[in-house]
Amino acid sequence: MKKVLLVNPWIEDVSAYDYWLKPLGLLYISSALKASGVETVMVDCLDRYDAAFLARGGNSREKYYGTGKFFEEILPKPACLKSVPRNFRRFGFPESLLRDILRDVGRVDGVLVTSMMTYWHYGVRDTIRVIKEEILGVPVILGGVYATLLAQHARETSGADLVCPGTGLKPLATALKHLGIRPTLPENWFESLDPDYTHYVNLPYAVIVASLGCPFRCTYCASGTLWSHFKSRDPQRTADLIERLSSREELKDIVFFDDAILLGDFKTLLREIIHRKIEKRFHLPNGVHARLLDEETADLLYEANFKTIKLGLETSDPSMQKITGGKVTNDDFLRAICNLQSSGFSHKEMSAYILINLPGQTEEDISRSLDICEELGVSPSLNEFTPIPGTAQWSKLVETGLLDESSDPLLFDNSLLPYWWNDGMKLVQIQKLKERAWSIRRQQNAK
Repeated sequence: MKKVLLVNPWIEDVSAYDYWLKPLGLLYISSALKASGVETVMVDCLDRYDAAFLARGGNSREKYYGTGKFFEEILPKPACLKSVPRNFRRFGFPESLLRDILRDVGRVDGVLVTSMMTYWHYGVRDTIRVIKEEILGVPVILGGVYATLLAQHARETSGADLVCPGTGLKPLATALKHLGIRPTLPENWFESLDPDYTHYVNLPYAVIVASLGCPFRCTYCASGTLWSHFKSRDPQRTADLIERLSSREELKDIVFFDDAILLGDFKTLLREIIHRKIEKRFHLPNGVHARLLDEETADLLYEANFKTIKLGLETSDPSMQKITGGKVTNDDFLRAICNLQSSGFSHKEMSAYILINLPGQTEEDISRSLDICEELGVSPSLNEFTPIPGTAQWSKLVETGLLDESSDPLLFDNSLLPYWWNDGMKLVQIQKLKERAWSIRRQQNAK
């Protein structure tokens, strides 16, 4: 039987937090391979609950609902950060532990490495370097978001033997052909397969999706680049998955990372969760579309025990709402908040994503958004703008000379952009707005 090693790499950045990070694409790949008769083993360098990591004195550092801080080590800074007064860190397993785990894997026919943010490419590169040093003569193939949005950069710098851009199972088919493995992969994989969580011995939370893609084309978002169309899964099958995951005693939290979950048949799924009496905590952290959150949905969310609902406000400026995609208005947002509050939700469960440092955005716009949150009793969550390759916003910034696409992708990390980008907000402005958001949350928590 053929055997493939799947690897979720380190994060290397100035900051990182385990906000329910799981390599969902890799877990679907594992299911597809197993269904085709290929054995899989997985190494998740970001698993804070890994048995070997905890046995060596590691700490899961849990904060709330399964989220928490990664183990971290300070690394020498890349050249592009020499003038930035921030430490560069590696998040995830200590290197010695990763090497020991790789040595125990045994013979494999190939290694598939995934990737997430484009600015985390140093973690991908270093993970692949260690894999090649410990598993000699075996092809290492890279896929995932970074490999898709910056394929040429990945080919030039990652050290992978092959880079397979794309989403779904097409990149996997390309990878397996390179390895000389010819299984029969399912065509309708999203409907027929579930993510393979058997690789995790300790699983306090699980990430799932009930849909793929998003029909909106917000200028700053890469969902439309990664997925050409929106596809919703049969809610009965998703409910079956949730029920199976819920049989694991240590699992307390289930997290939906859909881009547009309310566009699918989400109400039916919520009714199934309630009908089946699945007593877990549920979370929607990915920016719910306020326009679609009606009274019935709010009631179902409350009854199903949702503990995190993040609404996508992004900006309160009507003109900026329109030019960035037009998916929400202030009236939409107000109506959604009223529906949630009428159902019983408080600021502890619901919050609003507010983008900060969008091109052309003013400090006054963000202040107004914070005012709205304060007036409505909603916790504000400021998210700094990140230019993402492949988006309309990225193309415009490059065309107008405001960004150099040949720059190190690390520099486009939202935490680092204010240190060097002269066409955005100053660091002191951003800090001032963040302090205001923190103050609002402290006041709400004190009530």
